[in-house]
This record gives sequence, structure tokens and C-alpha cells, in this order.
Amino acid sequence: MKPLARTSSSNDLTVFCNTDAAWRSDLMTAGMRWILTYRHGQEISRATASQLNVTSVCMAEALAIREALINASTQHITHICLRTDSQVLARAITARRRPTDLYGIFSDIDSLTSSPSTECSVVFIPRARNGPADLLAKSCRGPEAIKTFCFVL
Repeated sequence: MKPLARTSSSNDLTVFCNTDAAWRSDLMTAGMRWILTYRHGQEISRATASQLNVTSVCMAEALAIREALINASTQHITHICLRTDSQVLARAITARRRPTDLYGIFSDIDSLTSSPSTECSVVFIPRARNGPADLLAKSCRGPEAIKTFCFVL
């Protein structure tokens, strides 16, 4: 298993993926959002998802990263820089630490990033620089959103 880079790659093929999640502890639901862009800022795609039975904000953030990686792989993106506003999650992924409650999700992330043809880095960005993903994740976390425009995983 190759280690994940801590900083973004200088490869021109690198796609940037801003991810975010919003969690509602009272409903145990999460809204997730990711936006894929080219290096120069042109948007490739954006997507949202909702998930039920989410037990923590860290789980919600990890699910957003997993779903973004699945989405990127369906678009045949092989060089990706994940940007998250969760410092804890960025550190855990790059160090390949697997908290017990997130073991399955982290295993999926490892699987999605460990192909020899895949290059992946994970970096922390302040919430202020993750604005569009943050706002859209928050719009996708409630029960009404699950029934309307967000799809359930």
C-alpha cells in the first residue's frame, strides 16, 4: 500500500476535489458535497448525497471523501487532490490510521486510492476556502432534502 501524499501533486493532470459534509446529530443524517475542478479552476462536476445513520461529523466527512472518490473513478480521474476542511480526517487518511468506528469507510478510501495508476493526495483547507462545498453540503442534510433533491446512498 503506497502512502498518500500530504500536499498536492504538481502533475497537470491533477483534478482538485473539495469535499464537505454537514451532520445533524438529532436526526443522525449527513449531507455530503463534492466539487471537482481542473487546476485552473474550471468546474468538471459537482454532486451531493445524503446518508442516514451517521454517528459523527467525522464519519460524515469520511463518507463525503469516499463518495467523491467513487464519483471521480467513474469519470476515470486518476490524479486527484482531495481538499477537506477536516484537519483530523486529513491527518488520519494520510497517516493511514483507521479509527475503529470508521474502519470500513477508511478501508474503502484505501482501496480507491491504492491502484498503481491512481495518484491521490489529501490536504487540509480552511472552511473559508471550502465555501461552495460547505454551503451545498448543509443544504443536503435534513430529512426533507433526502426526499427531494439529494439521493440516499
